[in-house]
Amino acid sequence: MAPRLAGQRDQYIGNQLLSFRDHIRDNPLSRQYMWGAAANLSAQTVHDLSAYFSTLPTLPADDGDRQLAAAGRTIYEQGIAESNIVSCLVCHGPNAEGVREIPRLGGLSYSYLKRRLEQWGEGFHAAAGPMPHIASTLSPNEIDALASYLSFVGSASVE
Repeated sequence: MAPRLAGQRDQYIGNQLLSFRDHIRDNPLSRQYMWGAAANLSAQTVHDLSAYFSTLPTLPADDGDRQLAAAGRTIYEQGIAESNIVSCLVCHGPNAEGVREIPRLGGLSYSYLKRRLEQWGEGFHAAAGPMPHIASTLSPNEIDALASYLSFVGSASVE
């Protein structure tokens, strides 16, 4: 389960590579896979890799549950007022494209998005900002719906 880097925000990629290199992003998967891979990256290499991946064309994963996509879109665009969760587009943009260091979510795979939300909710990954609180508030059905919708963003089936 790995993120799709094509078209990801360059600032986000750069920050993640630096957090792996400097052992700031500390969890079992980071230690096992990314710490070694990023150990000797120079600032220029981080910049070059970030720029390269951010310019690659994106294609939606299209692997979520189509029947849940509408509910996920509502969560993404409107939030969940009764749970005090603002819309995702406030930070991630109207098309889930990300903003500066905030990652693009649109078109990422359902399984990746679902697992990341579950991990944040479980406190496995210490994400910055509101994500741990938001993820811990989402129900399993809301996580499924949101991950499904985001996997289709960029596809004609949800436009």
